[in-house]
Amino acid sequence: MSPRVLAIALLAQLLGGLTPIWTKLALAGLGPWSLVFARQAIGLPLLLAVVRAGRRAAPARSAPWSPRDLLLLLALSWGGFALPQVLLAAGIARSTAVASALLTPLEPIGIVAGSALFFSEGLSRARLAAVALGTLGASLIVLQDGLRPDLGDPIGDLMIAAGHLAWAIYTLAAKALLARHDEGRLSLLGVALSLPPLAALAASETLDPERALQALLAVLALAGLSTALGTWLWNWALHRSGAGAMGVLIFAQPLVGVVGARVGLGEGMGALALLGSLAILAGVWLELRRPG
Repeated sequence: MSPRVLAIALLAQLLGGLTPIWTKLALAGLGPWSLVFARQAIGLPLLLAVVRAGRRAAPARSAPWSPRDLLLLLALSWGGFALPQVLLAAGIARSTAVASALLTPLEPIGIVAGSALFFSEGLSRARLAAVALGTLGASLIVLQDGLRPDLGDPIGDLMIAAGHLAWAIYTLAAKALLARHDEGRLSLLGVALSLPPLAALAASETLDPERALQALLAVLALAGLSTALGTWLWNWALHRSGAGAMGVLIFAQPLVGVVGARVGLGEGMGALALLGSLAILAGVWLELRRPG
């Protein structure tokens, strides 16, 4: 990975690490489904501006969309983009930004499991151990918040864990599509196609205009930094490196998220949750050092 790609990939991970904090702040004025829809709707034109700026340096690649490509695109948008954001927002509303940060490394664990299930990569002993450690770590974090309700909510933690695992769908589908399609166009289509189902969910929530206005700054941060800039940076770097190399940088997200939640939100973390996070990270490390 070149220094430029490394810097951009690391920036994408840092923006991802701040996402739970912005989400928790925005949830003070919006329901979880309304928040995710607003984030995507505002982020789409911002993402378009980012993509256009990026194309000044490199023209877009164009290839015909096969039926398989279209199915992968829908899986990316609905299963790997809309679904995890809904689960994460609903989970963070019940639990904490710290819990979301600690569970972030479940994403590469999900990529390992997904690669074995859908791409016939198989599960070696090292990969089985990685999945087992990830499961153990997530269980300890959920257990921590069950024993200490002041630190989080176990149901919310389960939703957060499912959301982080679902993000693996995005990476697996995007990696296959980026071999044929431009990262900017793929980013735009992924966000745009997620809007109809998110709009239907948001329509079921009651909106308080005054509280929603107070949450506007956090929503704008989510839309601009996470949806627009973060998505494009991730796809840009993913196209120029391997999924495994990108997975190394997932270690930055829990650190950024925990520190940010502690400083910005005053949230705490129990010893059992810390132990669970270390178990998850150990599973990711075990997978990353696996040859091939």
